[in-house]
Amino acid sequence: MKLVNKTTPYYDDALEAAEYVKAGETVRFDAPDCWGNRLTADITKGDLYAMGLEMNPCCGPVWVEDAMPGDTLKITVEDIQVKDGHLAVYREEFGVLGSYLDRNETMEVPIADGTALLHDGKFRLPIRPMLGVLAVTPPGERRSTLLSGTYGGNMDCNLIGKGAVVYLPVQVPGAKVITGDVHALQGDGEVLASLETPAEITLKIELLKGRAEQWPVLETDNAWYVITSALTSSDANTLALSAMADFLTRRKQYSSLEWLTLMGLVGNAQNCKVVDTYKTSRFMMPKSVTGGLSF
Repeated sequence: MKLVNKTTPYYDDALEAAEYVKAGETVRFDAPDCWGNRLTADITKGDLYAMGLEMNPCCGPVWVEDAMPGDTLKITVEDIQVKDGHLAVYREEFGVLGSYLDRNETMEVPIADGTALLHDGKFRLPIRPMLGVLAVTPPGERRSTLLSGTYGGNMDCNLIGKGAVVYLPVQVPGAKVITGDVHALQGDGEVLASLETPAEITLKIELLKGRAEQWPVLETDNAWYVITSALTSSDANTLALSAMADFLTRRKQYSSLEWLTLMGLVGNAQNCKVVDTYKTSRFMMPKSVTGGLSF
């Protein structure tokens, strides 16, 4: 199995590949946390900003042989192994909730036996490791890994954990996969902060030639999702509705009217992230009603 530990804070097609793989290979990524493992109880998030740290270093890019625009990468999250984490509460970034805080705070959070020991063990919370960032490289000028779009990116979808399958539309030759920003625990919306942690990520990367959706698609054991990003949550929600309608009506198990009524009756519009520049939303359809649908 190939190991990738080279990091970058950017999506940039000009970057040299950190590794080259064939479709169907499994790759392990040794990812730092979103502060490059430099945050401590004595060094605040504000200190790191003042030092000019480029946030959100992620592993990659990984070049996938034969991947071209118009294709799809099928990426299976085979494992995420986390280490002790940090929780950074930074008032300036969290809007209305930040106004309830009287100071910024950095907390070291031990993780033992699948449990996060928060506030000196007062709260013992089962962890649910997830990938904050999973992306193919977008075309054009470089952009921060804090951003998200049709290429995936910093989606902060807490369902992208072990066993999840993510379908990403290839946008540049080789796809150039980037991942990282692991959270040991995060609620929907990432409304205040996540439990950030270094991690070892294991991904199986497959290639589907000649077909792609506009937006990332997520498959779990029980449901299908589309994940969309925009400058406002309202716009991201609208895009998610449209993207799910596109995804379903192109598949002919049911008529367009049947698909749309099912969306209204059993589908769910959900938030992934309401912070950062780009907000992300998802729309869920349970597999119990999708009639054996496949990507």
